[in-house]
Amino acid sequence: MRSLAPTAGRRVVLVIYLVAVAIAGLFGYALGIVVGPNVLNGEAGALGPVTFSLTPLNLALYGVVMVAVTLGVFLLAVSVVARYDDAAVEP
Repeated sequence: MRSLAPTAGRRVVLVIYLVAVAIAGLFGYALGIVVGPNVLNGEAGALGPVTFSLTPLNLALYGVVMVAVTLGVFLLAVSVVARYDDAAVEP
């Protein structure tokens, strides 16, 4: 039976990561289109000390950054733990 190289699995995870980030951007943009007309008096969103207006582009950027950072931290943690996995079988 033929086994896949470890880099093939990493590529799949990277593609899924990029797709998730792109979908977050699309959903953020769509949310900005829906919420935009309903925002009264130029209300702004806030993330700690950073405030921003609720436009489609800003919400898309917010979604992309938050999903990329959150998933990136988890993927980085998994890759660090995988280096020290004693049960890994070397071919």
